[in-house]
Amino acid sequence: MPLSLKTWLYFAAMAAIALLILWLFWFFFSSKFYERQRERLIGIGDELISLDYANPQSFRQLEQTAKTQNMNIYVFRITSDIPMSGDKYVFPEKCSAEYYTPVGQIQRNENNSVQQTLGWTDERIDAYLRNITQLGDEGAFDYIESSADSDVDIIIYGGKMNYGVPSYLCLISTISKSNFATSFMRNMLIVASVVILGSSIIFAFIFSDRISRPINKLTQKANRLASGDYDVNFESNSFAEIKELAASFNFAKDEMRRTEQMRRDFIANVSHDLRTPLTMIKAYAEMVRDLSGNNPEKRTKHCQIIIDESNRLSNLVGDIQNLSKLQSGTDAFVVKPFDLSELCLTVIQRFGIMQEAQGYKLVGDCVKNALCLGDYAKIEQVLYNLIGNAINYTGEDKSVSIKCFAVEGGYKVEISDTGKGIDPSEIDFVWERYYRANQKKRNVVGSGLGLNIVKKILEGHSAKFGVDSTPGEGTTFWFILPPAPPEEE
Repeated sequence: MPLSLKTWLYFAAMAAIALLILWLFWFFFSSKFYERQRERLIGIGDELISLDYANPQSFRQLEQTAKTQNMNIYVFRITSDIPMSGDKYVFPEKCSAEYYTPVGQIQRNENNSVQQTLGWTDERIDAYLRNITQLGDEGAFDYIESSADSDVDIIIYGGKMNYGVPSYLCLISTISKSNFATSFMRNMLIVASVVILGSSIIFAFIFSDRISRPINKLTQKANRLASGDYDVNFESNSFAEIKELAASFNFAKDEMRRTEQMRRDFIANVSHDLRTPLTMIKAYAEMVRDLSGNNPEKRTKHCQIIIDESNRLSNLVGDIQNLSKLQSGTDAFVVKPFDLSELCLTVIQRFGIMQEAQGYKLVGDCVKNALCLGDYAKIEQVLYNLIGNAINYTGEDKSVSIKCFAVEGGYKVEISDTGKGIDPSEIDFVWERYYRANQKKRNVVGSGLGLNIVKKILEGHSAKFGVDSTPGEGTTFWFILPPAPPEEE
């Protein structure tokens, strides 16, 4: 699975931040760290030479400092002048020394043995003794002993001790070599910076090309889609985000194709539904004018047809207006308690003319006192649309069943017909506007908006609803409304 663009950018940002932190750390903290280490050693030395060594506890403090600070401490007692051997100073014969190391104290009291057993180089002995000769009666000195072959610096501190016998203190400690570390780190940072900068430029060109090419292709295909080419296919093998964008374009394309097809169906349906009653109205109006105007019986019959067809036109316009209001949210819901079963029986009675005139059988089975919360007028429209839909699609027995009964969470209404049912592949689309199931209807009236209006109203009530259908046996539309609270009852 390819990494997403966000992941690559995250890695690049982390690398840049890490490099920046390294630079900041080195320039702001490395030199200060070195100086603080040196100042710490000088502070320890100044504290030690100020002790009163007439008190034996002072020498114990030397031993303790060597252990805790991990350094070597030397005490030299020099009771004669410091001689020279050639051009370098050497320890005199009358000299003794005590060594304090991190692991303990070593006594060196034999005369003439300091030069051989100390283990110092001639250069270090000369430098230390030369500083002592220039020290005077009191004071202290420090200097750095550095070697090109070593990655550490040696700090040497010296000073005259407060003691009866001429005695001198020497502290030796190591610290990371400043110039070596600075040079090494600076070179490494320069190399890292060049590598990262070069890599960033290369990756920028690569990524910009990988990003721009699929986006340009998607743009070209989007323009084709905008011009009405619904056969275009959006695909990409680039970053995950561009794949998601291509998938979104494909989804939008499918939705646009389906919406366009529904729009065409809607125009065809509405054109048919408008043309038929208008043709009937025009024809019967001409008949009234030319033939039945003076015949009361025929005139009444023809005028009634004109009224009926006008009502069909009015209902069609009303459906379009209702759907528009529901979609825009301008049609407010007035929720209050009402008896759902009583409303079901009322709507059934309104279809009584169809039972008498056309032989339909509307069977109602409703519990009593089904008190629910909802908008009475809109639920009435739901029932009217669902029962009308069932009448259009019911079987040859012209039977429609309306049930209202209590379930968990409220009261459920089921409206069933005995028609051919709905194909499982079409069930998900029956609620869409302009949609008509691919089956024979008894009376093709309406515009295909009825079930979409039902859906919008029930969604506005946050009600559960659905459709169950078995091909060859019939279809059942159902919905559940919540019960009214006891105080509302």
